[in-house]
Amino acid sequence: MTRKIILLFIFEKMEIPLSETTLSEIIMSNPDLMTYMDYRDALAKIMDVHFVVAKNIGGDTMYLLTKDGRDCLTHFWKKIPASVREMIIKYTEENKLRMKRSQEYRIDYYKNGDGTYTAVFAIKDYTASANLMELKMRVPSRADAMRAASRWKDKAPEVFDFVYNGLVEEER
Repeated sequence: MTRKIILLFIFEKMEIPLSETTLSEIIMSNPDLMTYMDYRDALAKIMDVHFVVAKNIGGDTMYLLTKDGRDCLTHFWKKIPASVREMIIKYTEENKLRMKRSQEYRIDYYKNGDGTYTAVFAIKDYTASANLMELKMRVPSRADAMRAASRWKDKAPEVFDFVYNGLVEEER
């Protein structure tokens, strides 16, 4: 039972829908929490009772804590050892923004018929089940597309602010 409550606690502390990749990263980077197989079993069990639901949001499967899951956690969170709670709180405080960015700031690229590449940059908004912004850009080579991809997670907020402020916000 503790593993299921730990997962609910992680969802609550992250405060965002979580992808399978993000969940796995949290568990694998904290081996004292549980094994990967225990995590998979606990996730299946809390999904069976609808404490967590999987939703297709913007083409991605995201796991969300439900009201029932939150209610369950309020009754049983003390079953999690204090040291484990503290470890989860510290981990989420240190990694929440990075994980949120890795889920929200997406890039894909593909080769065009003329040998160039098209890079597709997106900022996903999982609360609205849609992209907040999508930008396509043609680049001369795969290396350029990969370089753009490596910079996107750091530059996405700045690019969004520039575009939004330039197109939507009134001049003051």
